[in-house]
Amino acid sequence: MTEPRWLSPGQARAWLGYRRMRALLDLQLTRDLARDSGLSEADYDVLSNVSEAAGHSMRLGDLAAHMLWSKSRLSHHVARMERRGLVARQDDPSDGRGAVLTLTEAGWQAIRDAAPGHVESVRRHFLDLLTAEQVQTLADISETVLAHLRGLQEGPGSAHQGRPGQDPDGQDPDAGDPDGQNPDGQDPGQDPGAGDPDGGHPAGRGTGLGPA
Repeated sequence: MTEPRWLSPGQARAWLGYRRMRALLDLQLTRDLARDSGLSEADYDVLSNVSEAAGHSMRLGDLAAHMLWSKSRLSHHVARMERRGLVARQDDPSDGRGAVLTLTEAGWQAIRDAAPGHVESVRRHFLDLLTAEQVQTLADISETVLAHLRGLQEGPGSAHQGRPGQDPDGQDPDAGDPDGQNPDGQDPGQDPGAGDPDGGHPAGRGTGLGPA
């Protein structure tokens, strides 16, 4: 039997620190977003992604794949957003079994209003705390890990719905409490990067995370 490759003290500090940081950062960003705009993190992810598409419209299946959500989970969330007048859903003319999601005028205004406060929250609680060198190092680390994970997803037999490790409805059983120490017993919400797992927002338009 192969001996487990236990983490060194330095590796454990880095790994556990990352996990705890992510839980607390997600929680703070989610709280700020809800307070400032009335949107949930999931609302913001849907609106920001669709706002990037031509005509502010996107096939529901394509959006689910990009966000790494199951189609059923996205469909249920979109139904709630429809009732609030943020999006509209129509049959996909190119696929009778599919649907196209379009931002309403209210949805477009909602993402435009929410984006400045959200980017300020990201800066205040994360980026502005780091030096330029630390930001560059973080970007390099992220790209290295993402390249590895993309390779696994694109390999043979890698097809899946939702995020790896999620239940069939796309829920991440670990998302709310990565260390078993969820502050205040609350769910920190969805990963702020979930709407853009590949960093694909050109110039950050529609998200407030870059110049318009």
